[in-house]
Amino acid sequence: MRDTFCLLILLGILSCNRTELDTVEPEYRDWYTLKSPIDQQIQGVWGDRDNTLLIATTFNIFRSTDQGRNWQEVDSQQSGISGIIEYRDTLFAMNGLMTEQDRQVFVNAGKYSVDDGKSWTPYRKVNLFFDKWSAIGPVTHQQLYANPVIAPNGLSYKINQVFVDSPMATSGHFETPGVITSDGREIVLPQLHQLRSLYLDSKQRLYISGTDAVCGRGGKTGEPFSFCNSRKGRGVVYISKNPLP
Repeated sequence: MRDTFCLLILLGILSCNRTELDTVEPEYRDWYTLKSPIDQQIQGVWGDRDNTLLIATTFNIFRSTDQGRNWQEVDSQQSGISGIIEYRDTLFAMNGLMTEQDRQVFVNAGKYSVDDGKSWTPYRKVNLFFDKWSAIGPVTHQQLYANPVIAPNGLSYKINQVFVDSPMATSGHFETPGVITSDGREIVLPQLHQLRSLYLDSKQRLYISGTDAVCGRGGKTGEPFSFCNSRKGRGVVYISKNPLP
């Protein structure tokens, strides 16, 4: 009887450890990962893993100088944040995302920073860069691209949308298993996530922002939708270990 009781306790401990295990590894063969310090999805990222990184969650901006091991909250916005872009020596926190000609572009600058993201000031619509691109129609400024992103050699990288209802579907429930390139390659991530945006740093490494790993896929799979390690989809960013080919 005593042995049975001890076995039940041991099984309970092992079960607790399994539920606390994070399914997203700190790194994979081709990728580093970083995670949001709060249970919110990561909408966008800016910077360099080896120096300063900024992530935009739904309503907050966090800053790290130690490869994402520790984060400092540097701003919050009630209007929501879709991503961060750099124009010349200024960073802008963008409040919107617009789909245009099969591209997603950041719109509506809400705040700006001139000290590498340490502090943020409300933007008063005084930068001609934003006025110019919004007045001339199609967006050609690649700084504003959330998806796809374009490398200096002209190759584009785009979030892959796979519609699950039918191989021929062009709308409805879809998943985002990774990235596709304009030369026909498919980059599949180690786990399934809901991907939000892409970014290239100065070393031409690819950053892929999105949610926590997805365990319950929903849709027509017959299982309820759920994230593996969080309730609201705590964000994850994949960072390629090497520059893009």
